[in-house]
Amino acid sequence: MSKDTIVTLVTGAEKGLGREYAEQLGKKGQHIFIGAYDMDAGKKTQEELSAEGIAVDLVHCDITDQSTIDNTMAAIDKKFGYLNILLNNAGISGGAPKKPSETSDEFLRKVFDTNFFGTTAMVRTALPLLKKAPFGKILNVSSEMGSLTAAMDKNSLFYHLNSFAYSASKGAVNWITVSFAKELEGTSVTVNSVDPGMTATDLLNKKAFEEHGAQSVADGARRGIEMASDPKNDANGTFTQEAGKVAW
Repeated sequence: MSKDTIVTLVTGAEKGLGREYAEQLGKKGQHIFIGAYDMDAGKKTQEELSAEGIAVDLVHCDITDQSTIDNTMAAIDKKFGYLNILLNNAGISGGAPKKPSETSDEFLRKVFDTNFFGTTAMVRTALPLLKKAPFGKILNVSSEMGSLTAAMDKNSLFYHLNSFAYSASKGAVNWITVSFAKELEGTSVTVNSVDPGMTATDLLNKKAFEEHGAQSVADGARRGIEMASDPKNDANGTFTQEAGKVAW
């Protein structure tokens, strides 16, 4: 089978940023697999993207459930036998920010189960298919809220946002990027973190974010789309946003 088709899996692609990634990359000719937690929303998105002429499949992919991850990879393997791009977009905020002293172990585990453990499971399970492709990319959607440098800079917006669980989990996502980038250095697979910036999505409170000047999902998705469609695939172990490099 020819491997000319660029095959892309976007997790959490049934809405928000994930949907935007799926739509824009699909318009660039990539074959999109929507990895959906909410299958009703996923079906609606699949139908909408298909109506735009985008090649798209829908798979149930709850990144906290290894069996659905395995089934997702099996579906991709059966149809194509390889995967070019894994865009790890799925994640949760866990709710309103809480001070560290007020954050329960249960709350921390809930956020980390999705953002860190779920993302790690996606990367680990996708690797065999990524290695079978002519090139492979792992893009982890992170956040400047996970930057230790920004968190300790009193001139930064993020100094005043003490969202313990979410920020810690995104810092951990960056460690996924660094660790796998080093492991895969010299192979055909690259691993990078992308930061959408403050974007109005349903992750926490879309209306409140819009009122505070949050950008649209189209703007927020721009850097991820640029990375996913770059034919060079020569960046590895980076953390960037549209404006440039983000400090770890």
